[in-house]
Amino acid sequence: MVGKTFHAKIVRANLDRLDIGTGSASLPVTFTGGIPNAHVFLFATEPAAARRISGWTVDRQHIFHPRPNDQTFATSPAGQPWPYGTIVVPFDLMAEHGSQLRVPLNDDRLFLAPEAAMARLVSLMKDATRIAEETPWIAAEPQSAKALAGAITDALLACLTQGRAKRDRAGLRRHRQIVARLERVMRERPADMLSMSDICAAVGVARRTLNLACLEFLGQGAMQYARARRLDHVRDTLLASEPGTTQVTRVATDFGFWELGRFAHAYRVRFGERPSDTLRR
Repeated sequence: MVGKTFHAKIVRANLDRLDIGTGSASLPVTFTGGIPNAHVFLFATEPAAARRISGWTVDRQHIFHPRPNDQTFATSPAGQPWPYGTIVVPFDLMAEHGSQLRVPLNDDRLFLAPEAAMARLVSLMKDATRIAEETPWIAAEPQSAKALAGAITDALLACLTQGRAKRDRAGLRRHRQIVARLERVMRERPADMLSMSDICAAVGVARRTLNLACLEFLGQGAMQYARARRLDHVRDTLLASEPGTTQVTRVATDFGFWELGRFAHAYRVRFGERPSDTLRR
């Protein structure tokens, strides 16, 4: 973003059969993605942090579990960076502990965890992050990794079993499906999605419904999101192209950016550099 410096930090570690991660970003970040064949648990690691994940507001007291093998959509409220923790648990490992849970993990679930249990989980995640950064040889030792993974698993289960779970609402589920269709269309046919009418026709919903779904899941309207995704495709194309045989103007117009001055400004705001700089790299 022009006038602001973006800083981000991500630390990941494999502990026995767990994959854990912590991170932070100095500015709000939006992402879509998913991890196949595993249960994912997302939560804030600082008291004042909040995040919109698949239509739910997740703060320090909550743990969010997205539907397995499905896309997750997340964005930070304006002006709120996101310090977070993630725990990825393989299906078979979670099944070993399934009898302790009161609810099935086959859908989006938002868990309101007890304060003490949540504080212990966050503390263990910070300990694991510190070990991964400062003394990685400890995490590489099988016995140490197993012990730390066991402590984190126990703390996670305490949050899930002692807390209250909220199930995905029907309206929220429908909106998630709409946003997933939009994302698929933008991935497969980015150059075709040049107007709101085109997008609505491709997704198969009315303008108002599409905008409501996008605002709920992505924190922005459909056209704003589509424009950002087309900018992403421009950047990917420039990075994969030869400078001597590629024109920025041609790539921009291929993805529907006809007002080149506005395009160049939007590109620099989103990526912090000029399109020509990207092409040269």
